[in-house]
Amino acid sequence: MPILAQTVPLQFDTVYSPYPAAGWREAFGDVARHGLTGIELAVAYPKEVDGAAVVTEAERRGLTVTTLSTGQICGLDGQFLTALDPGARQRASATVLEHIRLSAKIGRPHVTIGLIRGGFDEDSGTEELLAAALRPLCQAAANEGVSLQIEPINRGEVSLLTNVWQTVAFIRGMGNPPGLGILYDTYHSDLEDGDPLAAARAALPYLTNVHLADRGRLLPGEGGIDFGALSESLLAAGYQGTFALEAKCLPTREHVLARYGESLRAAVAGGDAKRAD
Repeated sequence: MPILAQTVPLQFDTVYSPYPAAGWREAFGDVARHGLTGIELAVAYPKEVDGAAVVTEAERRGLTVTTLSTGQICGLDGQFLTALDPGARQRASATVLEHIRLSAKIGRPHVTIGLIRGGFDEDSGTEELLAAALRPLCQAAANEGVSLQIEPINRGEVSLLTNVWQTVAFIRGMGNPPGLGILYDTYHSDLEDGDPLAAARAALPYLTNVHLADRGRLLPGEGGIDFGALSESLLAAGYQGTFALEAKCLPTREHVLARYGESLRAAVAGGDAKRAD
């Protein structure tokens, strides 16, 4: 059975988690009580994280840290890997490097290159700048046994690498550097990829993680995406990585807290059930 994970912020609250950052230890316990086995951590300032405390709490709850999300630093400090300002690019690269170092201390979860890549306006966002920033970061990650993962994000949020096809081409254009993969997100793929199942299959050689959220960032099963077909396709192809929830607290935080474990298990179990038939 693949790892099923929920997002928990460590420093600043996020709309993608029903848990407050200040209560992250309690959140770990609640995630385990929901029957999940993984945690995706939202971290803005990795140098300030007590890695030993995270490891201790995760082990105590039987959880695996699967991913370090980097996007919060964008809004907090305007750091983008493709910023036209060299200083901003340098700060963003330094932050990702610290995420890599933190990852190496807490079990080597993947480090996400999502919003931190930039591409929001005319002041940032070219593939050339991104490739130049990622080359040394990929090498640093490989040296630590850590993988970076690019998340295709819909064009309503960024203008750079908005779908799986572009992201696969980008990685190939970089020469398929070791340790650079794709985080496939059902919400973004439903908006951008035309045929999400075909896109997921195209991502498979690079697939490091899967985000599950329904249309409107609702819980899986509440918005119309066929998660059974998706999980069946990925599991049948041999994917055994993480399926992580990245829904918003809709319609309410209480609704998500009550149902997210059941929702996530059903989304993935549909594929398992079809494989067993």
